[in-house]
Amino acid sequence: MKISKNWQMFLLYVGVAVVFRTFSYFTSVLDHDESTYMIIGRDILAGKALYSDVTDTKSAGIFLIYAFLQFMFGYSIVLKRIFASVVVASTAYLINRVSMKIFQVRNVAMASGFIYIYLMSVWNFFGLSPNTELYFNFFTVSALYLLLYKSNLRYLAAGLLFGVGFIIKCMVFFDFVAIIMFLFLHELIRNRRKLSFSFLFRYFLAGLGFSFPFLLENLYFYLGKHFSNFCFITYEVPGRFMNEGEVWSYIKLLLDFFARFLPVSFLCFYVIFAKGTYLKGWPRYFLLVWSVAVLLAVYLPGKGTSHYSIQLMPPLCLIAGLAFHPDFVLDRFTRFVYRGKTGIIFLVAFIALVQAAGIVGKVIEDDKPEVIADYLRPKLKDNDVIFVSNYEHVLYYLLKEECPTQYVHATIFSKPLLSYVFNIDPGREIKKVLRKKPKFILVRRRYDLVQNLIKKDYQLDKVFYNGEVLIYRRLK
Repeated sequence: MKISKNWQMFLLYVGVAVVFRTFSYFTSVLDHDESTYMIIGRDILAGKALYSDVTDTKSAGIFLIYAFLQFMFGYSIVLKRIFASVVVASTAYLINRVSMKIFQVRNVAMASGFIYIYLMSVWNFFGLSPNTELYFNFFTVSALYLLLYKSNLRYLAAGLLFGVGFIIKCMVFFDFVAIIMFLFLHELIRNRRKLSFSFLFRYFLAGLGFSFPFLLENLYFYLGKHFSNFCFITYEVPGRFMNEGEVWSYIKLLLDFFARFLPVSFLCFYVIFAKGTYLKGWPRYFLLVWSVAVLLAVYLPGKGTSHYSIQLMPPLCLIAGLAFHPDFVLDRFTRFVYRGKTGIIFLVAFIALVQAAGIVGKVIEDDKPEVIADYLRPKLKDNDVIFVSNYEHVLYYLLKEECPTQYVHATIFSKPLLSYVFNIDPGREIKKVLRKKPKFILVRRRYDLVQNLIKKDYQLDKVFYNGEVLIYRRLK
């Protein structure tokens, strides 16, 4: 049976994404946020209540995704990471489709998709580790693709997709507002249309679709027993997280992003400022407005967290892809680096470098949490409890143990900001854990609060990696 060109392109993207991200599959921790998602997703599937029995600052959507992954793949971290690669490839394919709809040039569309895979497959905290942005980008780009076709049903579906992205992370609101408002004003000005019912109705449907998943989420918790906890995480915690970052910290974060992805960021600025650029007309203003809106989403919390920048990648890929337009004129140096045999050599060299780094960092070196899990596993009985303290909480997942506190993320007790965000007293919460008499307690390097509380009932059992990890065992 002959496979259509679209399917061939999709499968090509999947193959490239899986290969580029291969060495991310074989380590237990790329980013501790992913560990939290796996644990809470597993616990939700086991019947625990989100934001009461287990809790984190993230919206419910990401935990539902990981509950689904737990159902599908069990405890296999490798299969979950491969699934994330397929999501990256799917988003790349959708970026390809959006580019074709806007610019109608095959080379440009292909390049835009490949650029997205490249951006998402290099650095741990910029896409290699599955995080909320990796998943909600898929819904954002899917929604944009539907919005480029003018029909009521597609606008409603696009709104629903944006809404699903929103319950994965609320920052999708900025994508939604920027894209919808631009398309609304562009259509109004271009066609000199009056605000007729039929014209407004399409955008009303988009807004209705966007609000539906969030309203359904609120209704679910309202009808349950944990609505107050949901409200605290959803409406109060984001305000506690926000702080006034210094201007220089914003600039540094942006410069860091552009420096890490210099080959692509160079192309973006080249396309934007080149004479006779193919980025003109309404697409130029659309992509710039979208990018500015995403920058607001990235910087508004004032945290300077690297993975927030992933949200900026889709519009940048659409811009950078134009550099591969067959009629786009490049200067001699840029043409030498990016096109022809030299471009292929640079690409192959880069892929080899990335893979070599992956082999060293994720395969040759010890997977420390896995080594520690192998040490603890034979020493644990069915009803034993462990407390990971301030170390990698993925150990709960590797050992198939429950977290003895609802606050899964290991830094919630050890970082004052997070204790403030959750409005908790770390000492009091740790004492609650100690009442469960954990058999083993793990400490990273030094944690006075825990070590002072356990010195009477625990003794040092094992030291790993020159004192990096201390394991204490309860005295009988």
